[in-house]
Amino acid sequence: MILRHHLLQEPHMASLRDHPALDAMPDGQLQALETFMSFCADHRVANPGKADIGAFVRLRDQAPAALRDLSGAFYRIGLGKGLLDKVDATHAARAHKATFDGIPKGSTRTHTRTVSLPVEELPMAWQTTLRRLDLEDKYSPSILERMKGRLGMFAWSAEQAGRPVDLADTAALRTFYENMKARSIKRQREKAARQGLDDDIAEPRWAYLRSAWEEMRRFAQHHGLPDGVRDKLNVTYSHLVEKEGRQAAEKVRKAKTAGTRPELLKKAEAMLAKAETLPLPQMRHAMRNRAAAIALGCAVPARPADVQAHHVLGVGIAFEPARNSYRFTYKAGKTAGTTGADIDIPLLPWWNKFLDALILQDDDPRYLGPLRTKALSEKRPLYVHYDDTPACYAWYSRMWLTVTGTGGHIARALVYDEPGAAGILYGSVVNGHKPGSSVVRKYETEALGKARVLEAQATMAMLFDDDEE
Repeated sequence: MILRHHLLQEPHMASLRDHPALDAMPDGQLQALETFMSFCADHRVANPGKADIGAFVRLRDQAPAALRDLSGAFYRIGLGKGLLDKVDATHAARAHKATFDGIPKGSTRTHTRTVSLPVEELPMAWQTTLRRLDLEDKYSPSILERMKGRLGMFAWSAEQAGRPVDLADTAALRTFYENMKARSIKRQREKAARQGLDDDIAEPRWAYLRSAWEEMRRFAQHHGLPDGVRDKLNVTYSHLVEKEGRQAAEKVRKAKTAGTRPELLKKAEAMLAKAETLPLPQMRHAMRNRAAAIALGCAVPARPADVQAHHVLGVGIAFEPARNSYRFTYKAGKTAGTTGADIDIPLLPWWNKFLDALILQDDDPRYLGPLRTKALSEKRPLYVHYDDTPACYAWYSRMWLTVTGTGGHIARALVYDEPGAAGILYGSVVNGHKPGSSVVRKYETEALGKARVLEAQATMAMLFDDDEE
């Protein structure tokens, strides 16, 4: 009774305080009514409609049961059928969202080990060194994971060949080398066959092998292996680096098929517009997510792990009212300590439509401000599914694969396609690549080569008269 008296004394209940239906109204319905009246007072809603009820549900975190109580309260005080129908429609939509089972809940990043041993099955001395590297925080988690994975692959290969799990064993290293070559060729052939392309492939992706020897030599250094062992690993590593350098980069080939950034932005805008025409709310939600993933990937070309960890409203994403736009700020996750550059990308207001669409979804634009403030304060992941569960690690790359035919990492190469030194500088900044790093030097070299070709063509053209070919 004290609670009922307190609810009725709230200023926003003044117009209903003397209504006779309130005396017999159940507590749950009275509570729901007071919460709604409070919302209307806060947002100056005099004649609530469906948009106001929808925003009320999200801003006040109303469960389907609370909406049932609100519908009952409206019925008791004699509100018109039109508003009751709107509450019932919102209740049905909320219940559909809460029970929606069209999205897999399990992790899609679970791998079944077939050619690798887990860390727990590696030699105890190796495990000790790996634990020390974990504690020292010298390398980022992604590099340490790759190191553990490559060591596990070497150990599996050695055991299968009946050789000791020892980086000093030449036969074990030779077997591992051949296994990785065969595995890479097989994977390329299978991919080509699925795409209907020529699968007569006889050369591995040398970067795949190079990455293994890179991690083994890195581990050998920290494990304190003899100079002779490290020299042997270094020789093979240098050999693989040379082979990789002569092989067309996979990401360059993929970049050619993915399209340019302007083309992708046009696709993203088209998808955002298409979302408004789709008949089902879950379809509209999914299309807005996909459009934003492609568009923002062109502006903030993050690794999938950084998307999951840092593309979170109120964490790595802030809204700056003075600029009326968003800013992405975080430290890229691949490199740790002082080896990586901070990401600090202030987006122009043009990009707002993609982030705003993810926050607003089907609600009325006049509630964008409060919904944005709520999402930022709750540190909501930028990409959530229709049922409000966060998108999993693989989701971001899957969206890029759907639209471009290759995963989200390709966005990190596309940003370097801007012409001239400005493009190199922009690419290094948004990718978090240190100036002068091997990656930046590679793109500088490619850009210089393109510039020289164009310059040579222009020079040759000047040697001929207009009438000559």
